[in-house]
Amino acid sequence: MKPLMVVKFGGSLTKNLKSQKKILKELAEISRKQKVILIHGGGHEINFLLEKFSIKSKFINGLRFTDKKVLSVAEMALSGKVNRNLVAGLIKNKVKAVGISAKDASTVICKQIKRLGFVGEPVKVNKKLIEVLLKENFLPVIASIACDSNANSLNVNADTLASAIASALEAQKLVFLTDVCGVLDKDNKPIEEIKMKNVDSFIKNKIITGGMIPKIQACVNSLKKGVQEVWIVDGASGIIKMNGTVIKK
Repeated sequence: MKPLMVVKFGGSLTKNLKSQKKILKELAEISRKQKVILIHGGGHEINFLLEKFSIKSKFINGLRFTDKKVLSVAEMALSGKVNRNLVAGLIKNKVKAVGISAKDASTVICKQIKRLGFVGEPVKVNKKLIEVLLKENFLPVIASIACDSNANSLNVNADTLASAIASALEAQKLVFLTDVCGVLDKDNKPIEEIKMKNVDSFIKNKIITGGMIPKIQACVNSLKKGVQEVWIVDGASGIIKMNGTVIKK
């Protein structure tokens, strides 16, 4: 099989239509040379629908608690809208894109993080469906909704999901598209390369902080499980000429 790139798309990029159009066009170009999987979240779309339906969220240590109403809206937003839009954009660029969620064919089985409600942590990846799609030259577009061992839906952090799938398929490259140009040093300048062994000291010295910490931890987990390199890049700059930080072993 050709080399595999797993790309995570989310954050504010889901509402930046100009950047989204550029990314999908470049992904189409890349997919003609290697295998690509696109994994996405869609927090902005979830927030929009929650507000529209007058559903209030509560947060625990900065993380959204997902009750049944929030879960229903999340699945609607991710599988019903964001996924469909990304698939349509790729098809317009002559790509054989297929939209699924990580729940389809029990592709990703999660354990429930009960303190956060219906939120899941991946424990098993069933590769069969993804492998069939890749073998037939389809580009899987995967929404970050998975299930537990009893097929109950769970909302999953898209970074964590991308890491789990990239690791299971031993992707050569995992790319997190964000709204910042990689990991920034104390002078707010991008760090071009970080070695896995230095990540803990970067966190201790508060070079890596806030929401970047779980993203970097997902990167390290991927490297430990077979991914060759992980990128955190500015999605607005595109994906062919990546502007950001690479994390290597």
